[in-house]
Amino acid sequence: MAELEKYKAKRDFKKTAEPAGGKPGTDRLLFVVQKHAASHLHYDFRLEVKGVLKSWAVPRGPSMDPQERRLAMPVEDHPYDYKDFEGIIPKGQYGGGTVILWDEGWYEPATDEKLKDKAAKEHWMMSNYYKNALKITLHGHKLKGDFILIKFKEDKYEGGWRLIKADDPYATKEDILLKDKSVKSKLTIEQMATKDKVEVWQSNREPEKPKTKPADIEELKKQGVKKVMPESVKPMLCTLTKEIVPDDDYLYEVKWDGYRIISYIENKKVRMDSRSALDYTKKYPPVAKALKELGHDAVLDGEVVVFNEEGKPDFDALQTFNGHETPINYCVFDLLWLDGYNLMSLPLTDRKALLKELVKGNDVLRFSESFEDGEALYQQALQLDLEGIVAKRKDSNYVPDARDNRWLKTPTRKRQEFVIGGWAESDKVRSFKSLLFGAYNAEGEFEWIGRSGGGYKQSEMPGILAQLQKLEIENKPFVNKVLDTKGAKMHWVKPELVANFEFATWTKTGRIRKPATFLGWRLDKKARQVVREVPLSDEQEQEIVEAPKEKAAVAAVSDSNWPKIENKKIESERDFEFGGHTVAINNIEQELWRGITKARLITYYHQISPYILRHLKDRPLSLHIKQDGAKAPGFYIKDMEGHEPDYLDIFQDQRRHPKKGKRNEIDYAVCNNEAALLYLINLGNIDLNPWSSRITNPQEPDFISIDLDPSDEDFGKAIKTAQAAKQVFDQYKLQSLVKTSGKTGIHLFIPCTGFDYPQARKLAEKTCDLVCKEVPDIATTEVSVEHRGNKLFVDPSQNDYADTLAAPYSIRPYKHPQASTPVAWKEVKDTLDPGKFTMDSLPERLEKKGDLFDDLLNEKWRVENTKKLKQLL
Repeated sequence: MAELEKYKAKRDFKKTAEPAGGKPGTDRLLFVVQKHAASHLHYDFRLEVKGVLKSWAVPRGPSMDPQERRLAMPVEDHPYDYKDFEGIIPKGQYGGGTVILWDEGWYEPATDEKLKDKAAKEHWMMSNYYKNALKITLHGHKLKGDFILIKFKEDKYEGGWRLIKADDPYATKEDILLKDKSVKSKLTIEQMATKDKVEVWQSNREPEKPKTKPADIEELKKQGVKKVMPESVKPMLCTLTKEIVPDDDYLYEVKWDGYRIISYIENKKVRMDSRSALDYTKKYPPVAKALKELGHDAVLDGEVVVFNEEGKPDFDALQTFNGHETPINYCVFDLLWLDGYNLMSLPLTDRKALLKELVKGNDVLRFSESFEDGEALYQQALQLDLEGIVAKRKDSNYVPDARDNRWLKTPTRKRQEFVIGGWAESDKVRSFKSLLFGAYNAEGEFEWIGRSGGGYKQSEMPGILAQLQKLEIENKPFVNKVLDTKGAKMHWVKPELVANFEFATWTKTGRIRKPATFLGWRLDKKARQVVREVPLSDEQEQEIVEAPKEKAAVAAVSDSNWPKIENKKIESERDFEFGGHTVAINNIEQELWRGITKARLITYYHQISPYILRHLKDRPLSLHIKQDGAKAPGFYIKDMEGHEPDYLDIFQDQRRHPKKGKRNEIDYAVCNNEAALLYLINLGNIDLNPWSSRITNPQEPDFISIDLDPSDEDFGKAIKTAQAAKQVFDQYKLQSLVKTSGKTGIHLFIPCTGFDYPQARKLAEKTCDLVCKEVPDIATTEVSVEHRGNKLFVDPSQNDYADTLAAPYSIRPYKHPQASTPVAWKEVKDTLDPGKFTMDSLPERLEKKGDLFDDLLNEKWRVENTKKLKQLL
C-alpha cells in the first residue's frame, strides 16, 4: 500500500476536515514542523517531495545542537495540504490531541550537485531517501541551516532515523524548543487546546475491538491460517528503550523476571523450549503438567516465574527451583498456534483474547494482563521493585526472532545514596579503580554493600581522589567482609562522604547487582542518615531506606549492557592461569552450537592465540556478546565502564556523540595477551572485532578493507567478485590479502600507511567502484537493500573511525562454527569452501601454512601500496 494510501485508509473524508490531497503551488520545496500533543507530546517533521509530505515523528523535537541526535521515527506520507493544519483532533480518534504549526519554511538539498529545477531536487531527495541519508538546508522561522536525516546500521530503534543539526553558523546549544508559539496563530499548544471555535478534525479510525467473549473462541481461532504446528519458533524480541513510549497504539505489560519459554502441546505431549532452544520440560514439572491438562493443542509464549510471599517475582528462587515443592507459574502473554490454526498473523489483541480464555481458571498458567496506561504501570513497577514493563502494538503480528518497534521494553533501575568507605587503587592512568560504599544497619554498624567503577568523568577523578585521601584511615570501616576486590590494593576512609548511585536491583544477600554507576555527591545528606532497613525474613530482599525520601523524578534508564553480563547465571566456574594471570572461566558446559560447548571454543582460542593476538595487538575492540549461544540474539559493548581486569589494556577515547547523563569518555578494550583474549571470550564474545588503526596512531588506519557481502548468500558471487578485485589490485600494482568472512562473504585488505580515516574511506569507495565495473551483473555498491536485488554488495563502509571487521581466525556466530580464515589468492576459486574452515581444522591448517596474513603487518607493503593509492585520491 502506497504511503499516502495508508494515510487515506485511516480517515473517512465524509466526516473529517482533514485534507485528502492538495497540489504544490510553488517552485520551492516546503517543510513544516507541527507540535502535536497526542497521547504523548512530539513534533512531526514533514518535507514536501513529489506532492506529498514525507513525515517523521520526533519525540524530543528538533535541536540546534550538533551534538544532539534526535530520534525520528518515519510515519506515513501526509497530503500536501496538511502543511497548514493546526487545531484539535478529538480524543479517541487517530492522533487525538492538539496540533500547532511550530515552524514552516522552505528547504533545499545540501549538495554540491547542480540541481537545475524542482524536479531535479525531488529526484535527489528520493534517491538519498532510499539510501537512508539526507542532508538538507532549512530556511524556516526557527530552524535554519543544514540538517542531517540518517538511519544508522546499529541503531537500537529498529527502523528509526536520527535528526542531527550540522555544525554551521546557525548551530547553538540554546534550546530552540523554548520558542513554543505557533508561527501561524502565535498560540502555544496549551492555548490552542482551550481556544474557542478551533478547527476540529474527526477520524474514522476503527475503535478497538471488544474483548473476545468465551463463545467466540472457536470462531476467532479460525481467522488464523490452517497449518500444522511449527516444530520450533524463535521468540519475538523487544527493542530496549530508555523511557516509556506513551502511545494509544500500544498495550503495556509487566516484564516478568524469569525464564522465557515457548511451549508446544500436541496430543498431550509437552515440550518447553528456552530462548536458546534448550528443552526445559523436565526442569519445571508443575508447568508441564498444567500444559498437558490444558485440553488443547497449542503453542504458547511466556515466562516461567517463581513468586515470593509478597507476590513479587523471585529470580533467585527460580534459579534454585527444585522441581516440585516450590510454587511456580508460567506467565503466558502470547498464543501462536491453536488446534490446527497458526495465529501469528492475527493482531495482538485477538491473540491475547484467545489466550485469556484458554488459560482461564488455571492456577499454574497465569495470563499476563495488559494495561492502557504505560506511565502508571511503570511507576507501579518501580514501587513494587519489578524488572520493568513491555509495550506492544495492539495490531502487531507475532514475527519470530524480530526485534523492532512493535515490541518495546523499558527496564527499571534505582537511584540510592550510599556512604563511601574506601577505594580500590588503579594501576592504570585512572586515579582509582572503584569506590566502595555501604550504609548503616539498625544497630548502627556500617555495612559494605557494593562498589562502583563507572560514571566518573576523567577530569573529575583526581579531585575525587584528593577528597578521599584527606579522609584516609588505616582500618577497614565496614563490619562485614568486602568481596570482589579482584586483587586490587584497598584504601579505607572515614565514612563521611555520601554519593548517589544508579543500579539494577538487590541480591538475596543484601548487595546490589553490579555495576553501580556514580551519579554525583549528595552534600545535603549526612552519612548517618543513610541506613539499611532490617529484613523481615531471610527470603525478603534487603533495601536501603532514604531519609528523607527524595521526591525527584525517576532517572532515565542507563543503556549500558553490562547488567546483562552481570545477571547471567553462573552454573560452574574455575580459575585458569594464562601467562601468569588468573582468569575465571565459567559455564564451560554451555552449548553455543548444538553439541559444541563453550569449553571447545575456549580451547580453540587457546590453541591459536599466538596467531590471532598478532592481529589484535594495540587495536581497540567493540565487543559483540552472544552469551546465550551463537544463534541467539546478542548485544554490543564498547565501554568497559571499569570492568576490565588488570591484564586487559584500555584505550580511552572521547565519545563522538555525547549522551546526557554519561561521561564523555569511552574505555575500549585492547587485547594484548592470552589472558585478556580468553577473558573476552568468556564474557560471551564468539568473534573479536578490532579497529583498523592502533592506539599508537588511532586516527590513521594501517589497512583498507572491503567486505564482499552476497545479498542471497551465494558464495560463488563472492569468489567471482574477489577474482575481479584481484585484477584491479594487479592493475594498480597493489599488494593485497584475502580471507573468508566466516559466513558467506569475503574480506579484502590493502595494507597502507599515512592516510586518515576520511581518505581511507574515499579510497575504499573508489576501489569498490572499480571492482563493480569488472562484474556489473553480479556486484553493486548500492547501499539500499531494496535496490540491490540479488547482487553482491561491495561494501567500503568499514573504513570509518572506530568501525570494525572480524579478526583473522575469529570463529563467527553463524549457523556453524566457521572461522574467518586467511587464504592464498591461488585458493580463491570455485572449489573454495568456507565451511571447511572450522575450529577443528584451523589449528592444523595454521601449523602447515603458518599465518597467511603475516604481510598485513609488512611495513614495505604498506609504504609501496601508499604510493600507488595516492594516485587514486
